[in-house]
Amino acid sequence: MNKKKVYILEDRGVLFVQGKDAKEFLQNLITNDIDKVNETNSCFASLLTPQGKYLFDFLIIKHKNGYFLDCEKLQIENLYNQLDLYKLRSKVEILNLSNEFVVAALSNEKFLEFDGAKNLPGLTIKYREDPIFLDPRKKELGARIIINLEKLYLSLK
Repeated sequence: MNKKKVYILEDRGVLFVQGKDAKEFLQNLITNDIDKVNETNSCFASLLTPQGKYLFDFLIIKHKNGYFLDCEKLQIENLYNQLDLYKLRSKVEILNLSNEFVVAALSNEKFLEFDGAKNLPGLTIKYREDPIFLDPRKKELGARIIINLEKLYLSLK
């Protein structure tokens, strides 16, 4: 990866979970502690069956009044349906934003050029209101930004 470039990860999709019960809803489903996720920290988590079998993995990023889930695009509809199945009476809204937002990757070195960036896995900062975060699994995996397609297009003009 060229250390100065940003690459759009076309194989990634974005879900957004929001609403009064969003935090509790996710806490009851994922394999990580949602309390670790805030405006400055993101995490890696999985969704398992009730029997403990693996279904999906994703990165969770706090954004405004909800949570972005950065996951494999081929699995986005299945993950959406699974979360919707568990929604029941929870006051949550699950949105597939894969057509409005993209996930882009950049090197650890490029991430460290941003104000407030530190070499800490999961560290999340804002870049023009969009979350940019160092991969929570391992810092050597680089950083990601979830950005609105229209905003990305305008910034490239």
